[in-house]
Amino acid sequence: MLDVLRQRRWLGFTVFVVLMLALCGVLANWQWQRYQVRQAENARLDAALAAAPVPVDDLLDPVPGGAPPAALPPELEWRMVTATGTFDTDAETAIRRRPLDGRNGYWIVTPLVTDTGVLLVNRGWVQTPEGDAATTPQVPAPPAGPVSVTARLRPAEATSTPDAPPPGQAWAVDPAVLVPPADGPAFPAYAQLESAQPAADEGLTSPLPVPGHRGLNNLVYTVQWLLFAVVGVIGWWRLMRQESRHDTLAAERAAGDAPASHAAQSGDALPS
Repeated sequence: MLDVLRQRRWLGFTVFVVLMLALCGVLANWQWQRYQVRQAENARLDAALAAAPVPVDDLLDPVPGGAPPAALPPELEWRMVTATGTFDTDAETAIRRRPLDGRNGYWIVTPLVTDTGVLLVNRGWVQTPEGDAATTPQVPAPPAGPVSVTARLRPAEATSTPDAPPPGQAWAVDPAVLVPPADGPAFPAYAQLESAQPAADEGLTSPLPVPGHRGLNNLVYTVQWLLFAVVGVIGWWRLMRQESRHDTLAAERAAGDAPASHAAQSGDALPS
């Protein structure tokens, strides 16, 4: 079989196979690394979902209103927190472009004014009015007076578009935009409502779903690229063996035909 590899076309094909194997290895390693990252995220999610609710003040310190909030530590995302205060319905905002189950809609975010700072609370989801995304939807008001909420921490969003949204709407749950300095300090995250006492009127989809585990597709892709590499090696080996056998049979036929041809030529030379 080594004779086959000395052929120019087989040298080129072998180089191609080696490059393909290297590419499969790189892609398999990339997907494996992504799988490991997703596994770590899944572990943090499970820990956050299993943790008992704690006052939001125990986990976060408010920052001055209008100031860009620091990033929420990953281990605090989805942690259940509690807070008591009064909803500021005048500052309620509909956050645009928040699809749910294939339907476009809004998050309804209402500031909860507590003794230590303003906590933006995502009270739930409402569908976009038919054919009119510029009109802020009418939603049930939150409970009046003191309210105790249980909610899950979510990282604050940054407003990335320069376009001004319609009145009463915003592009992102951004405390730096939704809590002006005059309203006092604000918590550097928002809270996704799970329950409230007293309970709010029905009309919003709440609580919003919590994400499930991710990463299985990355594991599948890792195995897929490894299988491509194995198939490439097996295909290269089988083709090389087939070519080697073909060359061997051709050489054997050539060697067998040579004596017969020589005898025929000798017989033709004999006198009749």
